[in-house]
Amino acid sequence: MDFIEQLWTLKQIYQNENAYYDPSRKQHLHHIPSNIPAEKLDILKQTGRMPNQILYPRHDEIWDAFYTLADTWTLSEAADAFIAGLWSAPFLWQSALNAKLLSLATPRHAFTPYQGSSHTCTICGFQEKAVDSTLQWYRRMTDGVPLDGDPTEYVLALREMDGAGPRPTPTAYDLWTFRAILTVIRQMPAGSRYSKVRDALHREKLLPASRKGTACSLLEALALAGILDTPDHPGMAARFTSYQERDIRPSIRVEAQAPLAWWDSSMGINETALKKIFGAIDCSSVSLTDRPTPDPLLSRTITGSLQKQRFPHRRLPSSPDAGKGPAQAGDVYAVRIQNDVWVTIYCHRTEEKYVVIEYLDGIFTEMPEKSQIISICRPRSDGRWQTRVSGIDKTTGIKRIARNIPTPRTELPEPDRIPFSTASSLKNLAWWCFPELS
Repeated sequence: MDFIEQLWTLKQIYQNENAYYDPSRKQHLHHIPSNIPAEKLDILKQTGRMPNQILYPRHDEIWDAFYTLADTWTLSEAADAFIAGLWSAPFLWQSALNAKLLSLATPRHAFTPYQGSSHTCTICGFQEKAVDSTLQWYRRMTDGVPLDGDPTEYVLALREMDGAGPRPTPTAYDLWTFRAILTVIRQMPAGSRYSKVRDALHREKLLPASRKGTACSLLEALALAGILDTPDHPGMAARFTSYQERDIRPSIRVEAQAPLAWWDSSMGINETALKKIFGAIDCSSVSLTDRPTPDPLLSRTITGSLQKQRFPHRRLPSSPDAGKGPAQAGDVYAVRIQNDVWVTIYCHRTEEKYVVIEYLDGIFTEMPEKSQIISICRPRSDGRWQTRVSGIDKTTGIKRIARNIPTPRTELPEPDRIPFSTASSLKNLAWWCFPELS
């Protein structure tokens, strides 16, 4: 099984519908669907890529490993790997650059709890939490660099690169791609925020990935490095900034951390940082309309090959008792948790665009019929639970199977509060009411 097959198998496993929370281990895990062939799982085991390989990192051990691994890289090698990771090499290699810069800038320090988050280090952003090492490898291969300068994720990336063979050198097309990215940024209208730059990069299709989020991850990497920073919020090429400093945003609506949170196109590219990091490379602008032939072709990159894979389309059957029209009180819907796992929910009432729902007893191997409905409320371990959901009639994997069902039986009192959710989240929320699904 090559990388593409491994990643495709993991993509099928790491779907949101397979995620669940294990209260006994106090961590999120992923259920392995029954339709994954045994021989695929055997190969994942042999290559050390089985899901749910949980690590419990310790702050000082992570930073000892960080400094040791990053010290094997020169800044120019890391810059080359970053550029190669834009196209010809897996995205994993982009992580080398900020790993090197973080190791050079970050001082030795003790774990210092962040105010309001005692499990996070205010100096470096290290989090005392369980980490699935296979999930991190999958993300680095398919979705760019670790966000927020996360030291644990960078150490895992450095270890993967250390065992991945010769370090890549950028091809001519990689170099053109890097210059084209800089060109797009330089040509943005004054005052453009990072979301507009992200959209522009996505339109130009400069990366071998179809998700806008990949372009945003690239911008965050350039910002943390110091290519897209500000005098008040510098990147690592200029000086070290603590996680607490980077976590300050101009408003709660801004998702990206500093420096990107404070940057816009009026500030342009930090040419000093660009020269410091990529001084041996031509970083001048290029013609975006005179694009050379990609090398390798998109279909031969790891990301492009993976995007060609398609999940089988499954048309859900229609229930003869489903009726028509929007959700209303007394409706029962079936929710597909996995390919061969279904549960049901009861609609208590509608509130404007929301429907107040509650899980019912019963787990089914295929979409249940009206005659199979078990009209008993299914609580969580700490009591009865309901939620207000939106989009219940427009969400894939959720189908109405009956109307005018009497209120389900329960001896438990009404919940104290009813949170808001989206219908798509019902697949994951079910694990709290059905712990046996794990």
